[in-house]
Amino acid sequence: MTQTDLRTQSSLRPAAAAASGPRISIGNLMRRQFIAYGILPLLLVVLIIIFAAVEPRFLSPTNIINVARQVSFLGIIAIGQMLYLITRNYDLSNGGTVALSSIICATVMVSAAPGNPGLAILLGCLAALAVGLAVGLANAVLIAVFKVNSFMVTLGTGFAATGIALLVAGGVPVTGLPREFSRNFGTSAILGIPFPTFVLILVLLGAYVLLNWTRLGRQAYAVGGNENAAYQAGVNVRRTLISVMVTGSVLAALVGVMITARVSTGEANIGVQYPMQSIIAAVIGGIALAGGEGRVSGAFMGALFIVLLNNGMDLIRVQGYVQDILLGALLVLALLVDRIRTRVRVTAPAAKIPTPSPLTADKGDK
Repeated sequence: MTQTDLRTQSSLRPAAAAASGPRISIGNLMRRQFIAYGILPLLLVVLIIIFAAVEPRFLSPTNIINVARQVSFLGIIAIGQMLYLITRNYDLSNGGTVALSSIICATVMVSAAPGNPGLAILLGCLAALAVGLAVGLANAVLIAVFKVNSFMVTLGTGFAATGIALLVAGGVPVTGLPREFSRNFGTSAILGIPFPTFVLILVLLGAYVLLNWTRLGRQAYAVGGNENAAYQAGVNVRRTLISVMVTGSVLAALVGVMITARVSTGEANIGVQYPMQSIIAAVIGGIALAGGEGRVSGAFMGALFIVLLNNGMDLIRVQGYVQDILLGALLVLALLVDRIRTRVRVTAPAAKIPTPSPLTADKGDK
């Protein structure tokens, strides 16, 4: 081989290496985004454009603030649903938890410390959060310890919670709450941000830290991805499930308190829409039904999409049953997209997802 040939080969090696190395193309970027969020970003953009063109009030400051308040409730519920789904479980009890926590919150406020509004508000809020704790523990024990299917468990606890709420309230709203409760927690704003939206921001930050920066979050992903493998790696599966499910149910109870403050009454019929809407929001936001995958940003965007859809349809006066049809179709679409994302994920290069590292010195009951 001549010296000229050697120089030619050496000059071609970098080009060949560059050609064989990883490339960042629009197709790969779109595929990664589809795996992470499905078609949600596209749906959000199309939805905003259509409603803004049809109804000028859609992007008005008043309506934006209204949307911010509405998305606070569903957004927190969707985060709680996401915590269940990451561990490959469902929460159909969040609607009943919202209703029961609302009734208990209002009942305690009305009956406890009538001459001391501050104490009554504190006791009512603590009682409502205790409801979420109790429902979460019931779900977790039945699912994690007795291995009962989460769909049936949470469906049953949800119906039971709603029934208890109706029994306690006697089928009528609970009124007479302290005015300070509604004024400070229902209609107030912090730095121009509605109080419920401020709470949502705190919940989003807390959920992000929990899932990405703590061992419990890594273990939750591991349990949802492969429970047996997580157990063999040293994860205390029962403790992980109990912690995650209690957190998700307490978030639902928090929403019950916030809605009670907003309407200034305890209602036993609120929250019936949350089981379906939260699953739609989570799944369309990229949280896998198969477990082990999901992002806080995806759950929030899913909730925002549903709220914007309902808000826009209300503004253009779409009838309620038509909205139900669209939400049902959206659920089917979300399931279909989740199925397609699963197939794309299998053929895509390995994604960098949270891993339970390290998972030692924690092994316990499965």
